[in-house]
Amino acid sequence: MGKMLKIIIFSFLGLILIVVIVVIVIIASNPLRRSEKTMRKDILELAPIGSSMDDVIKVIESNNSWKWKGYIAPIGYPIDVNSSNINIGEKSIRAELGQYQGLRWSFLKVHVTVFWGFDENDKLIDVRVWKS
Repeated sequence: MGKMLKIIIFSFLGLILIVVIVVIVIIASNPLRRSEKTMRKDILELAPIGSSMDDVIKVIESNNSWKWKGYIAPIGYPIDVNSSNINIGEKSIRAELGQYQGLRWSFLKVHVTVFWGFDENDKLIDVRVWKS
């Protein structure tokens, strides 16, 4: 194999490696791609269990990328998205954290939603991160 062919092959392999690294960094840098459990932990660091509803609203409003329409539900959030029989809390807030493209070959987007559940005294009792 000639010297020029080796240079071309190694240059091509290097380029492929750089592209793979860039794609991995882009994917890993999107916080919405983290697990629901990790995101829940991070959100609870911003407003821990026992926080007031006003404190949670301040956290939501301070994050410009989250979408919240100011609506506070007069019931808790469903324990399961397929069941409306069991709710967490007496009141709840729902905010859209954003979305990202699902699998590369898919046209589907993954939506990330957070639910905060509050007791009758407007104190936070639980948080749920839901990807749909």
